[in-house]
Amino acid sequence: MTLALAAIKELEQLHQQARRWQELSPRDRIPYLQHMKHLARHHAQKWVELACQIKGIDRDWVGEEWTTGPLGLILKLDHYIYALRHNGVPPVPRWQTTPTGQRVAHILPRNWQERLLWFGVSAQVWLQPDQPATQGSAYRNPPPPGVAVVLGAGNITSLCLADALYQLLAANRVALLKMNPLLDPLTDCFRQVCAPLIDAGFLEIVTGDGTVGEQLCHHPLTQHIHITGSHHTYNRLVWGSAGAIAPEQQPRLTTPVTAELGNVTPLIIVPGDWSAAELDYQARQVASALVHNASFNCIAAQVVVTAREWPQRLAFLSALKQHLQAIPPRPAYYPGAIARYESFLAEYPQATVLSPTQPGTIPWTLIEGLDPTANPRIFQEEVFCGLLAEVQLRSRNARDFLAMAVPFVNEQLWGTLGCTVIIDPRTEAQEADAFNQAIAQLRYGSIAINAWVSLGNGLGCTPWGAFPGHTPADIGSGVGVVHNSFLFDYPEKAVIRAPFRLPVTPPWFYGHRRLPELAQAVMDIYTSGNPLSWFMVCYFALESVH
Repeated sequence: MTLALAAIKELEQLHQQARRWQELSPRDRIPYLQHMKHLARHHAQKWVELACQIKGIDRDWVGEEWTTGPLGLILKLDHYIYALRHNGVPPVPRWQTTPTGQRVAHILPRNWQERLLWFGVSAQVWLQPDQPATQGSAYRNPPPPGVAVVLGAGNITSLCLADALYQLLAANRVALLKMNPLLDPLTDCFRQVCAPLIDAGFLEIVTGDGTVGEQLCHHPLTQHIHITGSHHTYNRLVWGSAGAIAPEQQPRLTTPVTAELGNVTPLIIVPGDWSAAELDYQARQVASALVHNASFNCIAAQVVVTAREWPQRLAFLSALKQHLQAIPPRPAYYPGAIARYESFLAEYPQATVLSPTQPGTIPWTLIEGLDPTANPRIFQEEVFCGLLAEVQLRSRNARDFLAMAVPFVNEQLWGTLGCTVIIDPRTEAQEADAFNQAIAQLRYGSIAINAWVSLGNGLGCTPWGAFPGHTPADIGSGVGVVHNSFLFDYPEKAVIRAPFRLPVTPPWFYGHRRLPELAQAVMDIYTSGNPLSWFMVCYFALESVH
């Protein structure tokens, strides 16, 4: 039997179980997720080993796979269990209304455990204006029983499982996950982790190339499709071509599709008076946002936005370059990455290559001093490799800078998935009105203040997806969200905040000395509740003091 025929057979069998899944109450679903949490912990070591083999990772980077792999899944499972315990309407710790009347849900921290674990990190969800602040509509008004086909991502290993879970738990559909071929070696491990749902007939995981995925998407029993990838892949699937969509063009695929499709990710550096330690910390944060996962992230740092007249601009860039020069280049495991990097490098001869060129790797590279009015290629195309650009805005102070930076990133950079804003507390206090207005005006699905925006994905509870408004003919960063564990029906964007400088090394920073051990201790808290795990978390966090 071919892979396509086998996958279609699994789709047909799943369809037969779709009604039974909807008949389960939210509380009846909890045991499946509880069992999966323990299985994820049990198989975590194998999961990480396989991921490292796929990506050519050595021990210096293995912590990334612990945090974004099994730990990432366990956090999301825990948040979904919280939602199911409250029958699909999890209580919001605190509500707020903005001066314009927009509703804001403060969702993290929920309890003392999260206050300790997240070191001052908090998260809000801003709901779409003029929409009700409702939750869990798929439980109140279930869709017709059906199957969602999930086309999995090929970079962060837990994403495909999290996307499938979202279809099951937020959209109330059974799910068929088609693995990205790059992650095929993880298939058996993932089937073991998901065994409770697979054995019950509510989830299936299949492999195959793009042809298999296309046949599944066009199958008449497929009720919904979710894809994590590039907008080119989306356009080929929906429209039949990767290029621009003509006004008269008709889609090849009419099944509803949600999608998360990448971003030209900005990091807005608000000028202030920083100490030497603060400069170094934030330079390391920007470097970390570039080098994580060899820069094969949909929200990898791509455009650093600075103020040309900021007296500390050159010192900041010098610290950034020093950090990047100290980080060895990483294997370019993602297909086509080296050719894409060379294409960009040819277009920007002024780029500074900051690490040695080694076979099979991409050196960290910085382009300084771009003109914001030039609208170059790097503003409009996701590079998905180790290339970072800096653009300077002419501004006299932080207030002027914010007034220029927001329209620049909103209008001149491609995508609306996520952005980072870095601002010291002194400047924020002095320019509170301008800063709050800037956050309100930014059109991104996730905004992180003083943290790389990937934290919005890693928390496991905030909605993750493009800012609302894209259409199938102009898909941009996508439509719909995932990881929305509070099950908001109309999320607009998540706003995540971290302290300007944490006393310990954040887990999203490169060079965290004890990240594998820290990740395992956090997993043990969520799976066993052993008090010793709390001691281990504190120990490994303090071991990482920078």
